[in-house]
Amino acid sequence: MAHTTIAIVADCDDTLAPDTTGQLLKLCGVDSADFFRNRAGPLVKDGWDPSLAYMHGMVELARNEGPLSALTQEQIKELAKRLSFYPGVPECFRSIKREVEGNPLFRAVGIRVEVYVISGGIAELLRASILADTAHYVWGCDFAYDERGVITFPKNVISFTDKTRFLYMIQKGKVGPAFDGQPYAVNDLMTEEERPVPFSNMVYLGDGPSDVPCMSLLQSMGGFVIGVMSAANPAKTWALGYGRRTNLTVPPDFSKDSLAYQQLHEFVWVKAQEIASRVNRTGPVPQH
Repeated sequence: MAHTTIAIVADCDDTLAPDTTGQLLKLCGVDSADFFRNRAGPLVKDGWDPSLAYMHGMVELARNEGPLSALTQEQIKELAKRLSFYPGVPECFRSIKREVEGNPLFRAVGIRVEVYVISGGIAELLRASILADTAHYVWGCDFAYDERGVITFPKNVISFTDKTRFLYMIQKGKVGPAFDGQPYAVNDLMTEEERPVPFSNMVYLGDGPSDVPCMSLLQSMGGFVIGVMSAANPAKTWALGYGRRTNLTVPPDFSKDSLAYQQLHEFVWVKAQEIASRVNRTGPVPQH
């Protein structure tokens, strides 16, 4: 198999956007800082997984006429249209994809650029946001809903090492709604040659501790890792740099002239050159 797909894989909260769950809570009239400090925070200190803690907290606020009692699946989708993202998101992904796939030499050998989001945030929210038209697929935490469509229970939780499962799903081509109900498909036996997207063809963008397992996996397998600085929590950025978990760290700005855009573009373009050279085994590949 000619491995001609390049995957841009990104966390969302504090990587592509200010915390989207926090934004949702604010749009529903809930003080998000107080929620994470006094409702989810104590659960985490008591040993709860952070994603499960915030989801449980939201379910509690949806009960007994609480402030989230009207938070339905449809309302989540509507509020998704009001989410704020960092400058250049998602235009940066569209621009890079268009430039690389539009290059005649790259197009001739079938090079594709796919964008994936693996988040500990709310999948329903992200899939209805402006990421929907750009991302090949979005994974996140899911709620179960009652007959009114109101959130009732955490259905699916993604956190820390859980995220690496989705890197393997991308690597093996087990992607899309058809695989949401096939949790064991990621374990299907496949040779390295049969896996359509090698880890070395992936670049990962993340901002903090929950991204470290994905960062470590890709770095050990020849992929590339870009850390995104956190203005709100500098310790997160320090942990990424001090632990040498990223190839480089950039500010949360993906506009065309930004460092993040330039470095992301450079990785994808150089990787496309490598693939084209390997497939063609002839002459020079396009410069930029």
